[in-house]
Amino acid sequence: MIYKIKILALLLILLKSSDVLIAQKKLKSPEQLAKSKVYTSLDEAKLNKKRVYVLNLDNQKLNSVPEDITKFRNIQELYLRNNNIAFLPDWLFELTNLQKLMLGENSIQALQSRIADLNHLEELDLFDNKLVSLPPEIGQLEEVVKIDLNWNKMEFLPKETGNLKNLEALWLEKNKLQSLPEEIGNCEKLSELKLMDNALGSLPSSLGRLKQISTLTLSGNKIKLLPAGFGELLMLEVLNLRNNLLTELPADLGNLKKLRVLDVSNNKLNKIGPTALNLPALEELDLSSNTLSALKFSTNELKNLKKLEAENNRIMTPDPLFDIPSLEVLNLSRNRIERIETGIGKLKNLKSLDLSYNKIYSISKSIGTLSNLESLDLSNNNIRLLQKEISGLKKLKECHLEKNSFSDYQKKNVRHYLGKNAKVVF
Repeated sequence: MIYKIKILALLLILLKSSDVLIAQKKLKSPEQLAKSKVYTSLDEAKLNKKRVYVLNLDNQKLNSVPEDITKFRNIQELYLRNNNIAFLPDWLFELTNLQKLMLGENSIQALQSRIADLNHLEELDLFDNKLVSLPPEIGQLEEVVKIDLNWNKMEFLPKETGNLKNLEALWLEKNKLQSLPEEIGNCEKLSELKLMDNALGSLPSSLGRLKQISTLTLSGNKIKLLPAGFGELLMLEVLNLRNNLLTELPADLGNLKKLRVLDVSNNKLNKIGPTALNLPALEELDLSSNTLSALKFSTNELKNLKKLEAENNRIMTPDPLFDIPSLEVLNLSRNRIERIETGIGKLKNLKSLDLSYNKIYSISKSIGTLSNLESLDLSNNNIRLLQKEISGLKKLKECHLEKNSFSDYQKKNVRHYLGKNAKVVF
């Protein structure tokens, strides 16, 4: 009798396992899913249990995950965003065909270790919840490609995060992270890492092993130094270091030959290494709100730089920047510049020039050769004279000259030189 009971129990286990295997075989391809019906009504979905592959219950004021969902064994995408869910039931992790689990904008405080049961999961959205940490089992999600943890209360990442070999995007903006595990460098496919507005004081040296990373957002932290090996991020295209405590840029930053956007504004930069900006692909550079006085870095490699923001520094001589002929936007407002020399005439592609709030008393007549200039701001300086060569600014649409030292006679001349197409404000 006991023997028969054991046999029966074994058969039940095998049948259950068989059901799981059958369910896993029913995974639809992305192309098939795109053609599948998206159910937005739970009542309608219950009438077609076996055909529910995508269920979207976003914005339905749910206080819990509806238990009826457990009947949809073939479900691959589940959307429950912008509800009032605080707890995830255990049965949810039995839906092992899930590839997308979208739980953003809820009140979830913890993620169970059973998350590892969702072995087909590719995208996990937990944006804007109340998570403090992740279970170590998160590292068992071998197929996960994207994890969104923005706007939580995360204090640390488990070292097991480094086991996510297929992870491409990890978003952790607006959390409370003070450090990253050294194992983060093992996420060899990571291409996008967002860490804005945390409390990071440093970065692990393993960061240099993220050879595929193209976007790295580190603004709003407390970083004083970039780690050794940072220049090995050869695929990096966008680097945001705004609002940190950096005092200098390392020389090996110049190794980032694919970097297109670099924002190091609102730091404590007082110098930039001579080779730090050897960045031939760079299109946008923001150096605003630092303590730069001398511009001693090489500009020879900046062949594609179109936009340069350097306002609110201590720059006295901007001449090195005039050797970047590709510039279209140049902002040097709120510095300590007294003279604009003839080199300004090299910037033939310039469309916008802001030199307001300096100490400028002399401007070379070569400024009149900037035939593509559309906006010019020279307000709040000590300028008395603009020569007739400014009549060469044929495309100028607006010119701000407030709070200078122009006589009424000079004002009349400037208006005449610039013609009727330009709006001139004294």
